[in-house]
Amino acid sequence: MKAMTKLLIGTGSIVSAVGVALGTPVIGLIAPLLAVGNQSVDLHARGTAETSTGEPFRVKLETEGPATVSIQDFSYAGSTATQASQNGWHSHPGVVVVTLISGSIRWYDENCEPTDYKAGDSWVEGSQLHAFRVTSLTPVHGIAAFVTAHGKALRTDETAPGCAVGLGL
Repeated sequence: MKAMTKLLIGTGSIVSAVGVALGTPVIGLIAPLLAVGNQSVDLHARGTAETSTGEPFRVKLETEGPATVSIQDFSYAGSTATQASQNGWHSHPGVVVVTLISGSIRWYDENCEPTDYKAGDSWVEGSQLHAFRVTSLTPVHGIAAFVTAHGKALRTDETAPGCAVGLGL
């Protein structure tokens, strides 16, 4: 094997090991993709209506550049006295709309500020650093709709912020 090939293989191994060491674990996840579609041009969609109480409602979705739309069904094992399911610190190359069908979680932002979500709750995640831990003893089940930059993975594993040390995330 040529010296340059050995150097490249060695460097790749080190970079991979560092990436694994810096990432945080995903525990108890099953997440099949239900649908994936690509859009080759910018997305521009708007909608308006009134809520059931007569308040105005507006929504807008815009992308600059090609996008991938993915629908994911996900579940995490319920937490036990010795093991809490979690999704590790990460970000997304776009926007994700999440709805919990069952179970409950504690979601943390980049400052480790918690927000609790339970079955029937929905929220939107942008590209900010975040993580969550399952807080229910029963499994968590949910659906996520991603609008991401074309050709990118749905998530980017990230190093945990300093505030996460005391949380065990």
